[in-house]
Amino acid sequence: MSRKEYNIQPARGQALLNFQGRLKPTSMPFYEADLIEEVKQESNILNFDEPKENEDFTNLLLQGDCLSACAYLKSKNIKVDLVYIDPPFASGANYAKKIYLRNGGKEFETNGNCIGEEIMYDDIWQKEDYLNWLYERLLAIRDILSDTGSIYLHLDWHIGHYAKILMDEVFGEENFMNEIIWYYENKFTFSFIKNFNTSTENIFLYAKDKGRHIFHHINIPVKNKRKQNRITWDAVSKKMVTQKDENGKVIYYESEYKIATTLWDIPRLNSQSNERKDNNYATQKPEALLERIIKASSNENMIVADFFSGSGGTATVAHKLGRKFIACDIGINALQTTRDRLVKENASFDILKIRDGLRLFRNPQQTRDKLFSLIDGFRSAETLNLSGFWNGGIVRYDGLYEPVHFVDIDKKLTEEYIDMVSEEISIIEDEEQDVRSITIIYAHKDRELTQELLDKKISERSNIRINIKSLDSLLEEKREYLYTPDNALIEIEHKGDNFEVKIKKYFSPYLKKKIDDFNESKVKKSDKVRLSDNGLELIESVQFDILLKNIWVSDINLEDKAKPKEKIKGKYLLNTNKFKIKIRNIAGDEIIINSDDLVLKK
Repeated sequence: MSRKEYNIQPARGQALLNFQGRLKPTSMPFYEADLIEEVKQESNILNFDEPKENEDFTNLLLQGDCLSACAYLKSKNIKVDLVYIDPPFASGANYAKKIYLRNGGKEFETNGNCIGEEIMYDDIWQKEDYLNWLYERLLAIRDILSDTGSIYLHLDWHIGHYAKILMDEVFGEENFMNEIIWYYENKFTFSFIKNFNTSTENIFLYAKDKGRHIFHHINIPVKNKRKQNRITWDAVSKKMVTQKDENGKVIYYESEYKIATTLWDIPRLNSQSNERKDNNYATQKPEALLERIIKASSNENMIVADFFSGSGGTATVAHKLGRKFIACDIGINALQTTRDRLVKENASFDILKIRDGLRLFRNPQQTRDKLFSLIDGFRSAETLNLSGFWNGGIVRYDGLYEPVHFVDIDKKLTEEYIDMVSEEISIIEDEEQDVRSITIIYAHKDRELTQELLDKKISERSNIRINIKSLDSLLEEKREYLYTPDNALIEIEHKGDNFEVKIKKYFSPYLKKKIDDFNESKVKKSDKVRLSDNGLELIESVQFDILLKNIWVSDINLEDKAKPKEKIKGKYLLNTNKFKIKIRNIAGDEIIINSDDLVLKK
């Protein structure tokens, strides 16, 4: 895996947030990126003789972490004019995607066709870990922000007041512009709770340079119009005068618009919102909110970026408003949702996968869960009464246990990281827990950090041994236990001058296990799921590539996507028998099959 690093300029603000385990990163890792798909659509924008800003820039969807995405942009000398990020709020919540069978809306042996949920990402953090994580990414974003650029950081009451101090440190207190309060009506009131019901979130606006940043005042409709004096300026005397009619009476009028302030009254999306009809993404933000941000702090053809893009709202609105966009997310479900949403809006873009670590499944949480399931004797941190730093522990034959910590795939094990681990070991020793060793699992580490060096370093501080184990070695040991990919039976048949491609059967071992678990849970007999003979209800979308380049180029006219109450066609008419077909299942896994591997029916 190719990896190098870019230096990060130190923070320049005077406000400092100090806490135990505070990290001060000085570099961000760079990884190569693979172009995995090109989406090219006919532009509906008129061409003019004068060249437009960023005319040669290709819109980007990046699968990877914010940190490595920023390093990739830096390597390409790409500067971003506006950043909106809606990162996890450190709220202690898991966000899940409901899995619906695509059977045309029939009550297919289960209530509402839902067979469970997939964790898209977890928002469960220790506060200090979250702040270190956020600080590092804010530094990286600042490095790729243009001199006239701005950043909007969207958080809530869980962590926003701490993040404000980090923003002061990274961007400078003098570049703080506004704290915006997003207000929405909260229809759910809980009278038994002894506090006020929450109906606001916080958005912090900072400029890269307060003297140069782009800003446009936004006019918004007045909900309750009030009669007020109409004020005009006498162009000659520059005196303010009140407009009167021919009889000298003051003219009143109803103002239809007012300039937006820092209180934004914009309805939050609910499950019935039109904007959610295709994806129902848990943390999706309303387009009206994003439109106000993009109009206020960018011009047409400028580059707008969202490094936690989720359902792709920022990129979608930016495209509608004639801006260029960069959308980045670590999860494949988010990338798929964003891709399909942008295709529907006739956007053209490239999809790149950053090689910033191994991704076995749809998101990092599932990757971690799968890894720990491969470790013999592994128990959860909750079961062993360990702090949130530890992912769990290995119970040994003698009854003792060995705490386990997994270094996130996008991070590197360094001496500084070991110092943080040492602090957690001190807590275990202070609590007099009977622990003799701990294990650290990593994807990347400094070459100089060997087990021998580590033993010497730790022996000076503690009697507890730190064992380090590479992710590759763990996977090599357990390779035979990794899941089997999906498979499909596909038939090609002549139909006049064309070819009919028919998906006759589809099977997903993962989804079969998911359905078995669902049926074995405490559901009524009438709600249990029974798959059809062809299994097509497990398919969410089908795409075709007939250009057969090295890069996947989907034929937009042949795309077939089934919403939760729809089903795929299953039969497709092509003018060629040379193609690749991509099938995405309802959990987000994809397989690609080449027509050369299929049999043409006589």
